Amino acid sequence: MKIFGIIGGIGSGKSTASALFRQFGAAVIAADDIGHQVLLLPEVKKAVRERWGPAVFNEEGEIDRRKLAAIVFADSEELAHLKSLTHPLIAEEVHRHRKEYEQSGIQLCLLDAPLLLESGWDFLVDQIIFVGAPAEERWHRIKDRGWSEIEWRQRESAQFSVEEKKCRADIVLDNSGDIEHLRMQVEPFWSLTDSGGKDISSEA
Repeated sequence: MKIFGIIGGIGSGKSTASALFRQFGAAVIAADDIGHQVLLLPEVKKAVRERWGPAVFNEEGEIDRRKLAAIVFADSEELAHLKSLTHPLIAEEVHRHRKEYEQSGIQLCLLDAPLLLESGWDFLVDQIIFVGAPAEERWHRIKDRGWSEIEWRQRESAQFSVEEKKCRADIVLDNSGDIEHLRMQVEPFWSLTDSGGKDISSEA
């Protein structure tokens, strides 16, 4: 099985690209989704309550991710503490999913992890795909999520710059247009990858 990491700036369309790859038969491991499940674990909730108190919990007793994010993305020490709680558990699940896909005969898998490089998880993948889009287009998409510009800037400052991510990538996809524009890039990429596992970094 060949595994690709997919990275990009916030709002670049990584999830959209992953969904397109899934349509062509790739498996996708979404680290954010795993992270959301990790925050439901009793031991994690206990540690979060001890560190940040009841204010970051909702009425149902679950962690309010947006409230917690407002704290940790404003303070690098707090963010590092949250990562120390969650990232080992996320990594365990990533490894488990990867092993399951390998055993089931999946030929290609994408690891969609926004902090792939920052967490040092790039050793898990064979090549890295960067999904790019202009900053103004990314901001338009982010606003649709209900985020403020401050939230966007804080979260981006906790990641490697878009330029550095692009430089670290083996393959670059342009997501400045509509979904069909992106699909046209994914389809031949899949075809090349699927036919004999060809290394296509020089094709992109």
